[in-house]
Amino acid sequence: MKKTLSTIMLLVVLTLSAAAQEVNPIETISQNPGWCTIIHRWGFIGDSLCSGEHEYIRADGGTGYNDILEYSWGQRICAACGTKGENYCQGGETAAGWIDHFWENPCNRNSDIDAKINLAQAYIVALGCNDKNGGVPAGDPFKDINLDDYTKNADTFIGNYGGIIQRLKSKQPDAKFFVVTMPDDYAEESYNVVLRRLPELFDNLYVLDIAKYGPSYKDPDFKNKYFLYGHMNAAGYQFTAWMFMTYINWIIENNMEDFSRIAFVK
Repeated sequence: MKKTLSTIMLLVVLTLSAAAQEVNPIETISQNPGWCTIIHRWGFIGDSLCSGEHEYIRADGGTGYNDILEYSWGQRICAACGTKGENYCQGGETAAGWIDHFWENPCNRNSDIDAKINLAQAYIVALGCNDKNGGVPAGDPFKDINLDDYTKNADTFIGNYGGIIQRLKSKQPDAKFFVVTMPDDYAEESYNVVLRRLPELFDNLYVLDIAKYGPSYKDPDFKNKYFLYGHMNAAGYQFTAWMFMTYINWIIENNMEDFSRIAFVK
């Protein structure tokens, strides 16, 4: 009995110790871009929250939506870093839709921009809200992503999401990828679970786990400060830029060797 109790106490101590050592990369949000400045060409992949969409009430009482790219978190990152980046995003986008609208048959609200042109050194990928709302199954990354032929990927969220990364890697194999989990007010946890597994399949890929470490988007004070109705306001997109830069700076700081040849990614 004493041995059993001792074992249990040891496990408790080890568990508490491990929890105490866990670091929240964005516990303190910095407005300084830090090591993000070594990335000179960005690509931003996502939906309305990536395109700086602002929601407003029209004169007739209906709801209006405006993608204002210069206010997007991606362009705020570029402004802070003094670098360039392209918005491969639009309101309402899904993972499957992105492949069609920005890759296979470029037809989108950003001047039909083609993601195969002007390739980036690093991409931030933030998709999932509209897939979730459309009832697309999360899938299984180890079953749904065909590493030999992305055209054979399953038509699930993670199958199409993986297909985006594979397509970009086919043109820019050394690019860095930062995939974003969905925060609580938008989250489907099964989506976040499969996103967290992607580093096991792809090199040069890191997870910005906003769902785990970020603020609660359900918090009334957060909503009041950073949102206009269902979408963020200018301050919200700026805050998101600071949050992403803080997280990416932490990743680079802790993986310096991985980023030592970023200047050779053309």
